Amino acid sequence: MRNRSRPKTKLFWIAYFASLILAGTAILEGGLRWFIHVRHGVPGKTYGLWRYDNVLGAQHQEDAYNTRAQTNDYGFRNVEAVIDPKPAGAVRVIAYGGSTTFCYNLSDTESWPAKLEQLLRSMRHPADQVLNAGAIMWSIGHAFARAQKDIPMLRPDLVIIQSGVNETRNAVQLAAQGVDLSSLVERGTYGAFATNLDQNRWFKRNVAVVRLFDYQVLPQLYRWNLISQRGTGGVLLKRYDQPADPAVVHNYLEVLRRFIALVRAYGGVPVFFVQSHDGRYASNEIRVAYSKAGAELARKLGATVIDGWQLLDEYPGPATDLFHQSGYHFSALGAERAAELLYRILYVR
Repeated sequence: MRNRSRPKTKLFWIAYFASLILAGTAILEGGLRWFIHVRHGVPGKTYGLWRYDNVLGAQHQEDAYNTRAQTNDYGFRNVEAVIDPKPAGAVRVIAYGGSTTFCYNLSDTESWPAKLEQLLRSMRHPADQVLNAGAIMWSIGHAFARAQKDIPMLRPDLVIIQSGVNETRNAVQLAAQGVDLSSLVERGTYGAFATNLDQNRWFKRNVAVVRLFDYQVLPQLYRWNLISQRGTGGVLLKRYDQPADPAVVHNYLEVLRRFIALVRAYGGVPVFFVQSHDGRYASNEIRVAYSKAGAELARKLGATVIDGWQLLDEYPGPATDLFHQSGYHFSALGAERAAELLYRILYVR
């Protein structure tokens, strides 16, 4: 009889400890959410910046917030809702790109799209609006997919495209999904984008404890060399100091061509904002190589091109003042001067 009861005893203790772990996790989850709500909660908005999307895998949640940012009724990184209908005489601008547009290291009001809006409202029309459609880790393919939904609905007067630094990573993430971007390009198929990014994980989008682990615990483990940082699917991320892949560049340019055509098809003016860096890391030259190539194409297509390198030429101090520690994301000062450059070229000259 004793032998027969041992499996049941083991199952009991397994279930008991599992229930303790689940209960502890639930308590921690509830505590974290309460703390975040008290510190960062926004009336009428829900915690968690991402939601599932059947095309992109994940997209910014509408009317949401996290510890640093919030989104509006269309999922743009804006404090206020889209002004619709647009008032007579006002302009509507949408800025597309990755984290350099989203400005993850800055507050909602410090990002360069927000600074541009502030300038427009003070100097031009009080209802001018600049909508921030940037998203962390998005390639130009991701941005174009979103733009195909936004632009026909909102018909912006101006669309600013600032993209390029995530193209290599997009190709690597696609490879982890079993998709060879080079093969697609050879067949004339452009615009493929990865749907296995970090924010596409259900647990990352919905569980605060997972975010705590990813943002606080994992960085320490990396710094202590206890684990190696690997891409999705166990594929090591390519070093960014390798030459830009010609197939990836070709894909980027073809998507940009279609992006510019889409903007014009709905009556908007396309603007290409060239990415730059402070020279701190040689690898950043490869990151911005796509944007440099995009500037050449945009000029040929007659789009307005605003050169981010002009910021460095005009600033009297060290270039590092204008950038975050990554070397290619703007600092608060850099975002402010970027907005001034955009305003000056687009609305003053």
